[in-house]
Amino acid sequence: LNTRQRFLLREMGELHMTEAQVMNEFYSFMISNSLYNIGGLFLLWVAFRAAVRINDEGAPLLNKIVVTVFGISVVAINLQTQGYLEWVIQGTVNELATLASLSPSGQSFVDTFGVTESANASLIPTNPLFIVFWLSATLMFLGSVWTEKKTG
Repeated sequence: LNTRQRFLLREMGELHMTEAQVMNEFYSFMISNSLYNIGGLFLLWVAFRAAVRINDEGAPLLNKIVVTVFGISVVAINLQTQGYLEWVIQGTVNELATLASLSPSGQSFVDTFGVTESANASLIPTNPLFIVFWLSATLMFLGSVWTEKKTG
């Protein structure tokens, strides 16, 4: 069965996954999410490099605006990737919770993240440390673009 067929059967209640299948799907997602995180952090580095160049050499207003839009877009892309991670983790927990029996590691996974009614992707992280990280990265970036370099 392809992914679309599995999805349709699952929605109709005719496909039941085992714990191993659920976790395999989760681990497959984690690989792709890691690649997105690497790409997102690379783009964040590019944004900081552009901000430092603007701060070091000065730039016209249009260049500052373009670099600001790029940097904020990069932060939004990274927040979206983080939101998808939290969404998939919660979906995995909810799926595991429907199974009749779980291994100790599966039960630990469910206990760690907890079951909720529904999982929603959001640009606002649920972990306060991620909020602090992305807020500080955004402020550092904007400060580099919009403050004047001190000489002397």
